[in-house]
Amino acid sequence: MLKFFELNSIRHRMLSGFLFLIMLILVIGVVSISSLDNTSRIASVHSRINKLQVYTLNLIKTDNDFFDFETTNETYFRDHQSKYLKRRDSLLVLIEKGLANAIANSEEYDYPFSRNLKEIDSLFQLYNYTFAQLEVLIFKRGFKDYGLEGEMRKHAHALELPRMNVGMIDVLSLRRTEKDFLLRHDTSYLVQFNTLSNAMLSRLLKDSSKHPDAMYHIRQYKHFFNERAIIEKQIGMSSKEGFRTELNQLTTLLSEHYFALSEDSGDRYYSIQRNARIFYIIMISGAIIFSLITSLWISKRLSEPIAKLSKLMNSVTGHPKRMEMNLNNAAEEINTLTGSFIKLMDQTNEQMREIEDKSEMLKARNMELNKLNEELDSFLYSTAHDLRSPLTSLLGIVRLMRLDNKQEELVPYLDMMKSSIQRQEDFIAQIVNYAKNKKLEIAPERLDLKKIILEIFQNHEFVDGAYEIEKYINIKEDAPFCSDRNRIYIVFNNLISNAIRYSDPEKKEKFIQIKIHITASDAVIEFSDNGVGIEKEHLSRIFDMFYRANFNSKGSGLGLFIFREAIQKLSGHVSVESEIKVGTKFFLRLPNLSVATTQLQFEMPRQEAVA
Repeated sequence: MLKFFELNSIRHRMLSGFLFLIMLILVIGVVSISSLDNTSRIASVHSRINKLQVYTLNLIKTDNDFFDFETTNETYFRDHQSKYLKRRDSLLVLIEKGLANAIANSEEYDYPFSRNLKEIDSLFQLYNYTFAQLEVLIFKRGFKDYGLEGEMRKHAHALELPRMNVGMIDVLSLRRTEKDFLLRHDTSYLVQFNTLSNAMLSRLLKDSSKHPDAMYHIRQYKHFFNERAIIEKQIGMSSKEGFRTELNQLTTLLSEHYFALSEDSGDRYYSIQRNARIFYIIMISGAIIFSLITSLWISKRLSEPIAKLSKLMNSVTGHPKRMEMNLNNAAEEINTLTGSFIKLMDQTNEQMREIEDKSEMLKARNMELNKLNEELDSFLYSTAHDLRSPLTSLLGIVRLMRLDNKQEELVPYLDMMKSSIQRQEDFIAQIVNYAKNKKLEIAPERLDLKKIILEIFQNHEFVDGAYEIEKYINIKEDAPFCSDRNRIYIVFNNLISNAIRYSDPEKKEKFIQIKIHITASDAVIEFSDNGVGIEKEHLSRIFDMFYRANFNSKGSGLGLFIFREAIQKLSGHVSVESEIKVGTKFFLRLPNLSVATTQLQFEMPRQEAVA
């Protein structure tokens, strides 16, 4: 190679430089193709992971819907068929197939997160196994005339017949003890039930020939009750035991693993891009340095034609256009180099024109994307309006049917229809509120908080149990309060609707108390009720999307999530305290925004909401 450079030939020297550049371009090209291929594969895996997460969330929601609706659906216990189980089976096939493909791809390309995928697969299999066991227990437990509950009813009703000649006080004591156990989940009632039944059997044994049927029904009643008690223990008599708790814990673990997996795949994606950028910078920097050294080395050894060519290069670089030039008395290599340079400039100009055209195309696509976003928002609001109108009509029809209905067996179905329609209305309203909160800028105006709160109470006056609740509103104003009306409405509407929905039916004196102190800088709000309360283990997650602290909740799990998002948008702060059977307190601090607040003030760093 050194002898090659010692040749007194411009052609050889220039050829050596071009060979190096070609090699550099080939290396960059190969690395670029490899980097793009890796990036594409990682992006594909990342997309599959996100899709699997969505499928898993839908499956968990379907499971919750099954527990909410089918456990009190006689049709399910009669036919052992459920639309929720069919939907679950479809999602299960998609998830298992997706996990298998993702694991295979990760192992094929030796991705570091294949272990996470296998852990998710194991957790998911355990989740399905636990759900299957729970579904079997629920079906075996039965409802009304089906399953163990049906058998218990049959023998209990038989004991109430006059021909059994059994003391009604004893039978009623057994029934009351049974109800106490099922309502309170206290094992002391199980012991009390067995004690009462054994005492009845002992009395009847003294003259067993006269009470054979009664003794049979007592033994069967006792047998099926104890079997049901075992099933209740397996399902879970509290929030810390049973299959329901295991299912909830597995749901949490799945969410955490999906989150970690999504972060790992994203980190891998950005790591590949970052390494590619570093490589490009090093290679391009090396090419530039090598070109400078080569140019200085060649220019030092070339004669006047090289200087003229250098002058030409400088002039063309400053004014990119096509140029023709013949160098007198120049070597053939110089003329060849001149022609090559002119061709290179033509290619550069063509690439610049292509870049400009693509830039214009990119601007046009960005404008089109903004337009599509606006159309999507418009579609969301229009669709929500179109959906809510027929839902409102259906709700009115169901209420009329409820008033005119004379068939008692239809009442549960009408109530279920009413509950489902109201849930859909709430879900649509929450989705629209979330979209508005994310999209709309803060529009501060002077607000009458008491008027807004009373309006919300009035909107909820026909909600079940609302009329039984006493409302106490205490507002101290040291200054006018200015804020965004829509978001303030979202905040108080969520607090009030939750307080009504989760009021304690066992308490005679139910109340909602709102204390507000408004100053020139902020509004401090204390919202309290004496409802059923929230268990401490759920407090840290009540603001998570789709999280429901109560298994029997009819909500969508979006309310408190949107509530916190609205507070964060207002740069506010929220905390919560709660105790089971005592009640819940929310503490809010919202900034007092002037109507003349500048855009700069809107962009102040927001405080994170604390659960």
